[in-house]
Amino acid sequence: MLILGLVGGIGSGKSMVAEMFCRLGAERIDADKIGHEVLQQPNVQTVARNRWGNAVFNPNGQLNRQELARIVFDPSETGCEELQFLNFLVHPQITQKIDDQIRQLSESECRYVILDAPLLLEHHWDRRVNHLIFVDVPRSTRIARTQKRGWTSTELDAREKTQLNLDEKRRKANWIIDNSGNLDETLDQVKKIWQNLETWNR
Repeated sequence: MLILGLVGGIGSGKSMVAEMFCRLGAERIDADKIGHEVLQQPNVQTVARNRWGNAVFNPNGQLNRQELARIVFDPSETGCEELQFLNFLVHPQITQKIDDQIRQLSESECRYVILDAPLLLEHHWDRRVNHLIFVDVPRSTRIARTQKRGWTSTELDAREKTQLNLDEKRRKANWIIDNSGNLDETLDQVKKIWQNLETWNR
């Protein structure tokens, strides 16, 4: 089984590229989805409430990820400390769930896995992958895409400052996908990588 790790800037379209690989036959591990699930666990919510109070919870008792993000991505030193605390709280459980899914897919004789994880390199999950793929788009495009999520360019900058430099991510990649064009152009690049993998993995 080959594991492909997707890296790239926020708003680069990694999830869309992951879906394209899935259409070709790969299985996807979505670390962002796993992270959301971990944040809903009662033990995690108890710690979060003790740390940040009721302000980070919605009236229905669910964790308000937007409010939590406002705290941990604050550009101050306090924000950095809160982000470290959050990572300490959820990272081990996310890692365990990723490893569990990798094991399950390996036992199912899956041939290709896409590990779609925003902090893949930062949390050293790249140790689990065979190849890295960098999804590249201009900063202006990423700003436009994240604005649709309700973010400002300042919020985008604050989050990216907590991540590895994009040039370093690009340098570590085995392949680079230019996702600045239309869907067909991106799909063509995905298919070329897939063909290479099929040649090597016969």
